[in-house]
Amino acid sequence: MLSPPKRKKNVHVIGHTVPDTDSVCSAIGYAHFKNLTDKRFVFTPARAGHINEETNFVLDRFKVPIPLEVESLSSTVDDLELHKPISAHERDSVHELARLVREKGVRTLPVVDDAGRVLGILGLRDIAQFHMASAGPLDLSETPISLDIFLKTLEGRVISNTGKAETLKGQVQIASMQRGTLLNLMEDGDIIVTGDQQEVQLGCIEAGCSALIITDGASVGAEVVRAADEKGVLVISSPHPAFATVQLLLMSEPVSSIMAPKPATVGMFTPIADLRKLVLDSDYRSAIVADSDDRLIGFVTRTDLLDPVRKRAILVDHNEISLAVDGVEEAEILEIIDHHRVGDISTAAPIYVLNDPVGSTCTIVAREMLLYQMQIPVEIAGLLLSGILSDTLTLTLSTTTERDREVALKLAEVAGLSIDDYGLELMHASINIKGKTSAELIAADFRKVLIGGKKLGIGQMMVLDCEEIDLREAELLEELDRLRQERGFDLSVMLVTNPLNAEFERVLASGETWIIEKAFNCEVKDGTCRIPGVISRKRDFIPAVGKVLGTA
Repeated sequence: MLSPPKRKKNVHVIGHTVPDTDSVCSAIGYAHFKNLTDKRFVFTPARAGHINEETNFVLDRFKVPIPLEVESLSSTVDDLELHKPISAHERDSVHELARLVREKGVRTLPVVDDAGRVLGILGLRDIAQFHMASAGPLDLSETPISLDIFLKTLEGRVISNTGKAETLKGQVQIASMQRGTLLNLMEDGDIIVTGDQQEVQLGCIEAGCSALIITDGASVGAEVVRAADEKGVLVISSPHPAFATVQLLLMSEPVSSIMAPKPATVGMFTPIADLRKLVLDSDYRSAIVADSDDRLIGFVTRTDLLDPVRKRAILVDHNEISLAVDGVEEAEILEIIDHHRVGDISTAAPIYVLNDPVGSTCTIVAREMLLYQMQIPVEIAGLLLSGILSDTLTLTLSTTTERDREVALKLAEVAGLSIDDYGLELMHASINIKGKTSAELIAADFRKVLIGGKKLGIGQMMVLDCEEIDLREAELLEELDRLRQERGFDLSVMLVTNPLNAEFERVLASGETWIIEKAFNCEVKDGTCRIPGVISRKRDFIPAVGKVLGTA
């Protein structure tokens, strides 16, 4: 029989923790590209935080679903190669359990009910303890055995059951002594295991036994059947000798009677670190994987944890740990696609890095598609064009290159859009500060940067009406100062740009403002200044600050 195909490993294509349009759209576009060119994995676009209004507008405009939000790249149970678990049912016999253990080569099994919910756990030690505990007299008074399970285990048949018994209950006596001795020892309701001794059989029926088990496949006389019918005594024919019959009776007990109570379970998103601790602390050296309704999903043993378990990811639009999703250090980074300065993310093995100083990561992704002469779907072309226009302020920022312009024209043609008209539409969708708190406005596009031993927080915001900023300048400065103190920034900055009036950049700042004054030859007064021209945070502001702090 052919084994089922292995599930392809997933790779998250994910941007930075302040998702903007370039970050989200490049993740979607690159995941599409990789799914067509690399069949080893399934590439899933992801985001590392909440999307902003502009990005939401773009995704809705091109009818593309919002990518999955990933809070951490730390490995979880879901990253394991979980196989279909082998389990025992609560009504299975100990005999069936032993067969499963022998045939499947397992040492431990979860026990489930009819709905597949986990009830307990069983191991070889439980079977061994069961046999040790059964060395004395066999008494089924407290733990009756299902007649159906016993017949299946015994491979026997019912000769008489006028009492319609469904279980075997009582102390078990083997008729290995004289008739008189046996009848003196027997109590009402006992189960008698006997051979073809008709006088013993009749005497036991008369004395009030609940069941007769006739061994060795011996024939049962008509007189015995009549007496059993009248008294309502259960009569069973066993094809086995007396000793084997008693052993099989013992092994017909349900596994629910010997299982250990349900241990703590884990879910698919339980961190591997927590799973490993649970397995090591478990008496069974294993862990049960279940859903929120306790239904069995998988079973993990120490062997499953021998090899390292890591999530796989491709990083787009960033390459710094401070901008990356939690757990990035634990993940296996396969590629980095970016257009920023080289950051501090390191990998254990060589990887593919494509870092091109263009205006947008979406430009890099689109160029890869065009290099492969790939037919770009309309919605993907629209997303990539949106990322380029967003990150370059409709191709006006100083970061814009000829490559951005060339690619944008080709994407606009595929998407059936005018760059100027759509750029203005995108701009209006992204610039809306009414009804937002100062904290929301700053957090929308705020990056932490380490330069020359200084910790800087730099935000950027676009506005169409400068009077709105005039009215809210004080509260924005107050929020910048709060952020600086709370996060330990040496300098917190907000760059305010009016794309329709590109004469100057307004800068709001708190902290060591001398850095800005020296970098741009300006005066910061009451926490604010103006810098001629529209500037880019990564191309203009950060490099200028870097020169002042001696990192250039």
